[in-house]
Amino acid sequence: MSRKKRKKKKEKKSLGKYEFIFNFFSLVILIGIGIYFGYRSLYYYSKQNQKIEQEASTLSGMIIQNNPSVTGSEVGLHKDSFGYFYKGNVVNNYILFQNRIFRILRINNDNTIKVISEDFVASFPYGEDSDYQKSNVHNWLDKTENNYSGVYANTFVDLDKYFVKTTYREDILNGSEVEEAKEEKKSMFSILTIKDYILAGGKNSFLNNGKMFFLLGKNKDDENLYVDNDGSIQKCDSLSGFGIRPVFTLKSNISSLTGDGTKDNPYIINIGNTKNYIDTYVLLGGEKWRVYEDKNNVLRLYIFGYLLYNGVEYVRNYSDSNSIFDLTDKKNIAYFLNTSYLSSLSFKDYLLDNDFYIGEISDDVGYQYQNIYLNKVTCKVGLLNIFDYNSNNYFNDYFHLNTTSLVGSMQYNVYSNGLLEEADIREEKHIVPSISISKNVIKGGAGTLDNPYVLE
Repeated sequence: MSRKKRKKKKEKKSLGKYEFIFNFFSLVILIGIGIYFGYRSLYYYSKQNQKIEQEASTLSGMIIQNNPSVTGSEVGLHKDSFGYFYKGNVVNNYILFQNRIFRILRINNDNTIKVISEDFVASFPYGEDSDYQKSNVHNWLDKTENNYSGVYANTFVDLDKYFVKTTYREDILNGSEVEEAKEEKKSMFSILTIKDYILAGGKNSFLNNGKMFFLLGKNKDDENLYVDNDGSIQKCDSLSGFGIRPVFTLKSNISSLTGDGTKDNPYIINIGNTKNYIDTYVLLGGEKWRVYEDKNNVLRLYIFGYLLYNGVEYVRNYSDSNSIFDLTDKKNIAYFLNTSYLSSLSFKDYLLDNDFYIGEISDDVGYQYQNIYLNKVTCKVGLLNIFDYNSNNYFNDYFHLNTTSLVGSMQYNVYSNGLLEEADIREEKHIVPSISISKNVIKGGAGTLDNPYVLE
């Protein structure tokens, strides 16, 4: 008899109370974990996109996104442990900020932007001390505890809105090696460091503009350094006079209105309703004048070119015998400017009397720039002194206000390559007059070279 196999039916076993509770809460926890991590992923993805969009809206973010980094000796934007820096003869790192052109040196890791002036903005002696903190350069650039400091700082408006302090070291150049200074310092403005100049490519970089300008740092013999016409680094005495190219750092939230960084289409920094008269132009008597100081509602201007008299470029000596800007000496440039030249100006009724500082800068009294304020004359037409801010680097071989000796016959004169030298007062040179007007008389125009301000 065959036996039929019996299939055992699986017995359905009901869950116990505690097992049910455990499974229920396990499921809830798993769902909760899924929801939590899903939310976190979406949250951070959203935040990352917001960060990318926010960074892209800033100048630094836009530059990084639009300029793939390069390596080695390639020209362009390079990356290092501190951020990004420009190297070689780049042509797309120009920015326009508060009426003047700068070049971008680097973008730091915190997205702040370190820039340098395209050209020198003054030429004067480094100072009686070769240390940067005690130099004319530092006190002229920055607002310090010294009287009359911050000449350059005063050419900007809303410093705290746009600037952060720049970090620098006063390194030592030993042969071809740079020995890093132990102490790191910070100030609102500085000049180009040895390391930054070399990192950018030195003479084979955009920083070599054929001009002579000081570097921040010294050689092993405690001598100051400057960049020569050919881009080479040379040593110099601290009493030598070369160009000053300021360096500063813009905040990370700086944005650009337009531009691609080229010279003809620079990045234009968005300054909103901020207004700065420095480096704007005013049309007077058919000639353009440029603002170089804005103080107490009074604008100081220099002619954007050389003095014209009776329609002809006027070249003459300073004086026959006196190196001081002397209003009483009929053979002195001061007398001519405030008599014959002043009378020839169609806009003379708008000119204000102002103080022109004529203090001596020499071995006898010292080379501290504050010495220019020890003597002054008050008149309507003067000249630039060697410590005035002046961004017109096409001026060449022209006289200044400051004498090199009260009993001598030498005056200061500056060349378009940044070199400051002494000149005999009997030599004939170009004349760059300086005048003052009230802001209130400006009634039209945009202040640009093509559309200068006009008077009422």
